[in-house]
Amino acid sequence: MPNDQVQNRSAAQNNSLQNSSAQMGEEKITTLLVRFSLPAIIGMLVMATYNIVDTIFVGRLGSEAIAALSVAFPLQMLLGAIGVGSGIGAASLISRSLGAGDKKEAENALGQVITLALIFGAVVAAAGYYYLRPLLVFLGTTPDIIGLTKDYLIVITSGSVMFFLIMVLNNIVRAEGKPVFSMNVMIISAISNIVLDPIFIFLLGMGIKGAAVATVLAKIVGIAMMLHHYISGKSILRFHFTNLKLRWKTVLNIYKIGFPAMILQFSNNVSLIIANIVLANFGHIPIAVMGLAFRLQMFAIMPVIGISQGLLPIIGFNFGAKKLKRIREALLKSAAIGTVIITLAGVILFLAPSFFLGIFSKEKELLEMGSYAMRIMVVMFPCIAPQIVSSTFFQAIGKGIPSLLLSLLREVMLYIPFILIMTNLYGLTGFWSARPLSDFLAFLLTFVLIYYELKNQGIPLRPQPSFK
Repeated sequence: MPNDQVQNRSAAQNNSLQNSSAQMGEEKITTLLVRFSLPAIIGMLVMATYNIVDTIFVGRLGSEAIAALSVAFPLQMLLGAIGVGSGIGAASLISRSLGAGDKKEAENALGQVITLALIFGAVVAAAGYYYLRPLLVFLGTTPDIIGLTKDYLIVITSGSVMFFLIMVLNNIVRAEGKPVFSMNVMIISAISNIVLDPIFIFLLGMGIKGAAVATVLAKIVGIAMMLHHYISGKSILRFHFTNLKLRWKTVLNIYKIGFPAMILQFSNNVSLIIANIVLANFGHIPIAVMGLAFRLQMFAIMPVIGISQGLLPIIGFNFGAKKLKRIREALLKSAAIGTVIITLAGVILFLAPSFFLGIFSKEKELLEMGSYAMRIMVVMFPCIAPQIVSSTFFQAIGKGIPSLLLSLLREVMLYIPFILIMTNLYGLTGFWSARPLSDFLAFLLTFVLIYYELKNQGIPLRPQPSFK
């Protein structure tokens, strides 16, 4: 009798969870976007806030520590790119599998991506131990900050498996229809980091290494929450040890979608590294301006990324279920909402750039140059949301190549050449202008790609009239 009760309760819970997932194919699109995207937006903004607060804490250690963190940031984000790409690829596969009623393949993807995270973590930890200093020398890190940079990054690389696990699991939780839980994990992890920062940096006297330790410990907190989610049976998916054995077909399906997302993250940081190299010819102030402008712009873009994260499981599920009208509605509404949000952010940054830059520095030259640069760089902000949403659309329907192209357009294929050409022609003004130029051209090319893909899928951009 007790076994029957356990089985009945388990079956009822499983049915309830599957019904929750199935709502992605039936509930109003606007309601779904709010339910899935709002938690992701809040979580992304909390994470962005953590990055800003972290920079403020480290800034109290002096300019050398800020410089070390600036050098470490793109390298740290390159590690994050692996986790983001793996997580998005697995989330897309899981969403489409659940939409098609193939729970077994969805659970297989869960096991595969956990194994991949463990492998990547071990490789990065070993590489950090043996090759970190030569890498920093190769990137041109100056002798006065190479020690601090190495102190920070050796902790990050040693704990990189935590970065990979929290990213992939967070994407999977959203894919199975649990956006609020995903948001809570991100918020609690970020708050833990903010609380731990002053303890390890100042109270325990660990300096910049303490900031890295706080970051790794915060990721462990988030991972513990998600492991409990799966172990306690609250997830639609079940974890099976047999799924940890690599199956190359599933791995290829994950990276068919995840690779473009990974390339996007890589390209963002490669372009930042190249930008810093170009700006070095003009002194340290432009580099500082670029670093601060990058953080402020990412804070403005985070809500759009949150919308796209909420959009991915919605489109993935409905694509698997062949509900094309719902795909069109979700795509257009998310692009419109994202455009409104990022346009408002651009207007605010345009009107009061010195206020936001002043949070980090009161130096007059930096504020003057930063205000001038910021007003140029945000001009084409309204063009960014459709690009991000369109890339997510291609990821969700399993089209890796177009998503890869869109990923490369803005940050590599257009931005880097514009940096080199415009800076050579017009100096610093040309450098700042490279950003809006690449945004605008990327928007035009994105529209062409998305138009033809929707046409090929039989998804009209405009609703079709119905006749009775």
